[in-house]
Amino acid sequence: MKLSIITLTYNNLEYTKKYIESLYKYTSDFELILVDNGSTDGTIKFIKSLPYDNIKTIFNSENLGFSKGNNQGIEIAEGEYIGFLNNDILLSPNWFEECEKVFQKENAAFVSPRHINPHYDLAKEDNYIKYFKKNYKYKNNYQKSFDECVFSCVVTKQNIVNKIGLFDENYKQAFFEDNDYKYRAIIAGYGIFVCNTVCFYHFGSITSKFLNQNLENNRSIYYSKYPFAEYLSISGVEKYNLQRMSRQFKEFPLKQIYSMYLFFIKLKNRLRKVLKF
Repeated sequence: MKLSIITLTYNNLEYTKKYIESLYKYTSDFELILVDNGSTDGTIKFIKSLPYDNIKTIFNSENLGFSKGNNQGIEIAEGEYIGFLNNDILLSPNWFEECEKVFQKENAAFVSPRHINPHYDLAKEDNYIKYFKKNYKYKNNYQKSFDECVFSCVVTKQNIVNKIGLFDENYKQAFFEDNDYKYRAIIAGYGIFVCNTVCFYHFGSITSKFLNQNLENNRSIYYSKYPFAEYLSISGVEKYNLQRMSRQFKEFPLKQIYSMYLFFIKLKNRLRKVLKF
């Protein structure tokens, strides 16, 4: 089994139907692990009616959140690679094969296709692939990028998960657990990449917009664990505020400080190994 795809569902059946159709159209040699977090809109009935023989299912009686749901999927995943894919996305041809090429060339922990979001882009659902080919031009086939590697559609490897562990379930429902996972991978010595040759179309926050009651608490957990994380991954309002304050931050040696921080993390890990012997 080359690839295990883990997808969480929580209502929004119409999006799940589109996702399943796209997944089977553009993906081969995979198993699909569907983890339902307590849907009440007919999603469970739909999942049970799917005619494919490569599907594993987990049905939770309540919404256990992004971290717990994905961890449940990881526990039964058998593929060499593991993909975390939202149920509100559409894929493009060869999306996994192109991401796999990055793993073959780089010491990568996570690779994501390029993200097309109708909230920010002019792409339409019926022409997003043509839109991507016309408007997304890059010098390189892939590049390192913490922010642009997004967990709406991302691939990792089973042996990497075995090394860095599962999602942190202290993050409730959704938000910041993905950044936490990427940050841990960087500390472990891996790179985070975005693949420039393929894309996915993300309808965007279809489920998570109703689960933002824990946003600030999750944010505080993240920054308490990783004090320098705000300089590594900055998005949304934070990115806007930093752009306004760019002169101040240009004068502040963030890169040097962060490099020293990573150095001491690695030194501490090495000392722990030496002391064990």
